Amino acid sequence: MRRIILVLIVLAILPVVVFAESPSLISFGIGPAVFYKSPVLIGQPVDTNNLNVNQFDFGGDVRFKASVFQAEALVLYADGNGVTGFNTYLDAGLAVDVAILRLDLGVGPNFVYNSGNNSGGQAGLNAKVGADVLLGPISVGASYIMEFNFNNGAQVGTSSGLFGLDVLFWI
Repeated sequence: MRRIILVLIVLAILPVVVFAESPSLISFGIGPAVFYKSPVLIGQPVDTNNLNVNQFDFGGDVRFKASVFQAEALVLYADGNGVTGFNTYLDAGLAVDVAILRLDLGVGPNFVYNSGNNSGGQAGLNAKVGADVLLGPISVGASYIMEFNFNNGAQVGTSSGLFGLDVLFWI
């Protein structure tokens, strides 16, 4: 019985040891990201028959991590519904490593530039929550971004969020 428990403990620890890196105080990650304009998370049904590439935003993600603090810049190219533009999300927050997982939470400004109309640029705030699986110098993660629109001062209205996946290469 003791041998079985010992084997189970070794098998549970083995993936953590294989993919673990020596912890560094400062790290820098860069990689591609794809985000789906997610109606699932705001209570609307998903119609997979109408799923197309215009419902996705593609771009790059850059992160700088120092101890438990993390700064992130995410730039997404959006093309759909007659509007083409770039969405930039700048976040600062906390990122905690737990075994081979990195859990992060951040807030910051976002900037939207639509080239398909005369509105030019828009600015707002966002909150981002994410989880990454650390596989040595590579991480694979999922994130959810909620944009906040401030209308008439104290009133806060939330828009549809974005659910996305990213792959980062850390140095």
